[in-house]
Amino acid sequence: MPLVITFIALGLIGSALMFAGDMLLYFTPGVYDMDGTLKPYMRIMRDIPTARVRAGGALGPVAAFLYVTGFLALPLIARGELAWLLIAAAVLLSFALICGGAYHAQYVYLSIIAKAGHEDLYEEVSANILTVMRLATIPLYAGFIFLGAGIVLGQTVLPAWFVVLTPVATSFLGLVWMHAPQPARCVLFGGWSNLVFTIMFASMLVAMACP
Repeated sequence: MPLVITFIALGLIGSALMFAGDMLLYFTPGVYDMDGTLKPYMRIMRDIPTARVRAGGALGPVAAFLYVTGFLALPLIARGELAWLLIAAAVLLSFALICGGAYHAQYVYLSIIAKAGHEDLYEEVSANILTVMRLATIPLYAGFIFLGAGIVLGQTVLPAWFVVLTPVATSFLGLVWMHAPQPARCVLFGGWSNLVFTIMFASMLVAMACP
């Protein structure tokens, strides 16, 4: 059990670091209106200090490593004949967050081309980032489903109701945060893909440490 708690704690730190990286890259109290492209992020990062942007990008791979360590806890809390659901969730989520760390680091290039006055290179840079993002999409949501199914079907040491604290449920709140006023929108909507894991790992830590 101590090993499980350690893995969960490291996953929690990873989610917090990735969220911090998001905020370093593009937090703004000003305009944060997304149009489905990466151009709004590029415009925000054009005016952010270079050192801050680099720090935000560098946190991506570090956080991804800690995320993967956190997901190692999932097979260890599995119980029952369908325990493979938790193994599958761990593998899929690990792959997705490794991709997340990779494209997170590449956001820095949006700042570089904007600061250098080469926004004409936006298409090439964004195409590369979006390719890695799309690579992560199906494994990410499949991981959510496998994890949620494992918990609901009683294949973990966690109660079935715990599923409401996992991304399969909490990710839908992103639709609400999209309409929050600024600067809350940038924090909640912009960082929600990591905050859902912060909620999950923090809740797991409490559940495992205080049964």
